[in-house]
Parts: sequence; structure tokens; C-alpha cells
Amino acid sequence: MAIQDFRKGKKVVLTIELEDKGQDFTELDVLENGVLLGYSSMFMNGRLALVGIGTLNGTTYHTREEVLQLRESLLDLKGLSIYFRETTEKDPLPWEASTLKYKITGLLPVKDADRFLV
Repeated sequence: MAIQDFRKGKKVVLTIELEDKGQDFTELDVLENGVLLGYSSMFMNGRLALVGIGTLNGTTYHTREEVLQLRESLLDLKGLSIYFRETTEKDPLPWEASTLKYKITGLLPVKDADRFLV
């Protein structure tokens, strides 16, 4: 059975810079369908999708729809974490989603959508 590639034909709407904790990715691209792209194998074929961005305790939280609609006009994403899910799963409630425990250090100009495609 062929694996569906959720990246094809989608454009990057947001490029997020993460703090460097020695991981193999410090930038993530968010596609228009919410799929996350990065330099790690965990992002292969668009396996992970954005649920939202917020604090780990939920006091500040932006849903995927808010992030995709507001893009760069979000007030401040610095210090917030990325909530994500497997792309094929239904949307979990934010507190049920996995979290990338890397702080967002800033937003970068949107990059070429093909840079992470292998």
C-alpha cells in the first residue's frame, strides 16, 4: 500500500524558527493544510500536522485555524510550543496532543516548499 504524501501541491504559509537543543531541525515549515515539514525523518511524507501553538499549561493557545489564517500577524509566538498530531489521526483536543518541546524563537520569511522534499 502506497503512503499518501500530504505535502504535494501545498504551499508554505509560515516558517518557524526553533531553539537549537542539538536536534537535527531548527526550522519548521507549516503548509496551507497544516502539515509540518522539517529536516528530521519524523516529518517524512507530511506525517505530522499542526494542532496549535501555545504554552504547555494552555494559558495561551492558538488553534491551527488561527495560525493558518493569521500567519505572521500573530502577536507573539516566541517561547510557545507546537502541538501536533499524526496527519492521519483526527484532531485531538490540545491537551491530548503531543507537543514539540522546543521554544519558538521567531518567524522567518516563508521558504521554498520543496526544500524538505526528498
